[in-house]
Amino acid sequence: MKRTHSIPLSLAAPIVFIWASGFPTGKLGVAAAPPFLLTSVRLVAAAALLAVIAVVSRSTWPRGRRLGHTAVAGVLTYGAQFGGCYGAMSIGVPASVTALVIAMNPVLTAALAAVLLRERLSRTRIAGLVLGVIAVTLTLGGQVLAEGTLNPGLLLVLVGLLGFSAGGLYQQRFCGPIDPRAGGAVQSAAAAAAVGVIALFEHGQVSDWPQAAAVLAWLVLVGSVLGITCYLRAVAVGGASRASSLFSAVPPVAALLAWPLLGETPTIAAVLGIALGAASCMLGTRPDRRAPDVEARPRELTA
Repeated sequence: MKRTHSIPLSLAAPIVFIWASGFPTGKLGVAAAPPFLLTSVRLVAAAALLAVIAVVSRSTWPRGRRLGHTAVAGVLTYGAQFGGCYGAMSIGVPASVTALVIAMNPVLTAALAAVLLRERLSRTRIAGLVLGVIAVTLTLGGQVLAEGTLNPGLLLVLVGLLGFSAGGLYQQRFCGPIDPRAGGAVQSAAAAAAVGVIALFEHGQVSDWPQAAAVLAWLVLVGSVLGITCYLRAVAVGGASRASSLFSAVPPVAALLAWPLLGETPTIAAVLGIALGAASCMLGTRPDRRAPDVEARPRELTA
């Protein structure tokens, strides 16, 4: 039985900031470069950097059938998530709205695990799921009312959320625990290849090279490498459930960062949705009191 402790603020704050900063920073990126090109270049850079770290640290690489399953999980987790998010923000979906939808990942994952993997869904998590549905519906509905039409980018955000959750479940079912450095390199490379095919057919070109380069440096070095390191440290200290609960603070912080960086003023619907979303994440990631106090080893997470 593994004893866990509360995650100190000195560790929780950087994690939330890193995750939250990825949304307004990503929107700055798609303002300077086509979204799928930005996604594929980010993933290629992350794969290369993680591969070097894996080789230097003599990490264990997935082999055989597990290698293929790891690649599929990467396409879902990283390709669908980042491709959906960046594609959505490139056509006008606010960073705060994108952050709220993606932050529903722990809640949706729990619901899908109950259906597909026959895992028990407690009443608390059911309440979190209901709040999450209300939060997303309220926020997306408010966005539609504000624009007067359905932005197709909202569907891309939902694709990103579904891919993120499905990727985690696929890894749990077919991959098992994998090294976050070697496995992350394989997953990022597979996702880069999948998104790169889409990038070949998208229109547009890089309009601001310095801005695009600065965004990529932040997303890869801070988001991918530092984000993974801090998250895994939080899991080691407080356990997977406590670490996942940090998702609840990401949407409001993303909204606060997007205000000065992008000039995005949150609507009333977005503020209410973020509040409900935070409550949903807290309920959806609360450990089951009747289950043994053992934390499962989580999959790696790229911010």
